Amino acid sequence: LQNTDETTFYALLELKTAELLPVLYTPTVGDACLQFGTLTQRPPGLYVSLENLGNVRALVDNWPANDVRIAVLTDGERILGLGDQGVNGMGISAGKSMVYAACGIKPGWLLPVQVDNGTNNTKLLKDPLYVGSRRERVRGEAYDRLLDETVRAIQGRYGARTVIHWEDFAPRNAFRNLQRFRAKGAITYNDDIQGTAAVTVAGILASLRVTTRALGEQRVLFFGAGQANIGAAELLVRALVEDGVDESVARSNVFLFDSKGLVVDGRPAEYKISDDKIPFAAKPGTPFTSSLEEAVKSVRPTALVGAATQPQVFTKKVIESMCAFNPRPVIFALSNPTSKAECTATQAYEWSKGKAVFASGTLFAPVNYKGTRFAPGFANNAFIFPGVALGSLASGASSVTDAMFLAAARSLASQVSEENLAVGAVYPPTSTIREAAVVVGAAVAAAAVEEGVAAPGACRGGAIPGRDGRLVAVPSLDALTGGGNPGDGTCANWEACVRDYLKTCL
Repeated sequence: LQNTDETTFYALLELKTAELLPVLYTPTVGDACLQFGTLTQRPPGLYVSLENLGNVRALVDNWPANDVRIAVLTDGERILGLGDQGVNGMGISAGKSMVYAACGIKPGWLLPVQVDNGTNNTKLLKDPLYVGSRRERVRGEAYDRLLDETVRAIQGRYGARTVIHWEDFAPRNAFRNLQRFRAKGAITYNDDIQGTAAVTVAGILASLRVTTRALGEQRVLFFGAGQANIGAAELLVRALVEDGVDESVARSNVFLFDSKGLVVDGRPAEYKISDDKIPFAAKPGTPFTSSLEEAVKSVRPTALVGAATQPQVFTKKVIESMCAFNPRPVIFALSNPTSKAECTATQAYEWSKGKAVFASGTLFAPVNYKGTRFAPGFANNAFIFPGVALGSLASGASSVTDAMFLAAARSLASQVSEENLAVGAVYPPTSTIREAAVVVGAAVAAAAVEEGVAAPGACRGGAIPGRDGRLVAVPSLDALTGGGNPGDGTCANWEACVRDYLKTCL
């Protein structure tokens, strides 16, 4: 339908967002990437390979849209929990772009990009239907030059304020590329690091209303120490510090469990701790263990967060151990697709005897346990990254800061209703992502002002043009008011500004 009648496709996406989101993105997008070579369709985005070095701008100039504002880039090396999918990773860039569109962002603003530097997936290299470069991945200077030229070409045609969204890069490049392009002044973020972090922290914040415990009382054990969980751990520390907890105390209550075991000082020398994990390793008195069950018993966390794509690792014993010292244990099984989930919703509720505050990275059906119906929350980055882009664009932000992602997390947590909590959900329903993008965008824009990265007067005083051309103030729907007057350059209502940004540009 997208290929034959794009207008109807996006109209249907807007009308049936909740039903179509699992089809257009997780979990179906993983299967689509695995079968990408068998799909006959128009190229859904721009392909850039090492053979194009020196000529990338010409490729970008050939893209038919003239007003791109968000570019979604992947190199396909770490697609969900499926590993290296080479150029079949285009399904991810295209899928994320569809999520942006589902949140009200004009499709013509979006540019999916697949960077082709080869693949180490031998199955793909032998596949006659594989459309990418048939060679092992090229790294080092040539890889960096290709990314540099691609971003320069996008900014050269569409402007320096174009948002650069990195998606599904392997850890070896994810953090490095984010830091490199931040240093170059790009308006950029990595959704796997920062988007996942924000949606995770949002769930933890919302869960406090169920557990009735303060944020400063939380002890969180992250199973998996890749880019998603390290990003979440860092953002959680920032939230704790913002709430008045000393940073050293905050870090002492956040634990990582990697492929070797619990990340603590003094663990066996052969289990070297990488630099990005060291800030969480100072845990005096906490012994090393390679057993998750024993780690839970030792750490006694209030929340257990999984994002390591190790299916069924949250066993009955692990969940029972969480229940031994938590009246309402928080258990997030965030790995996707479904085949990689740490446990299912049914397992979490049955093994915890209905006590678990459960959320997942893939959508599970409601569960009935002893007469109680649970409809667990879907920890989907779609609640975060569209709002971050909207808030950044509407505010004219010169960069996207960590504080802006924390503002997004707090905003999302505030949108969880008592009705959602009553059925066990610590996220709003996916049917609300379009509205969530606006409210999150308002919080992000307000944070951009606080951070000093917003363009002066970007909001026009929280007003929109009236029929006679004069600015008309719009009542706030989210209480993000600054007391300004229409047209004076201060923002009285960022939510109105974000809505106006979408309205006037659509």
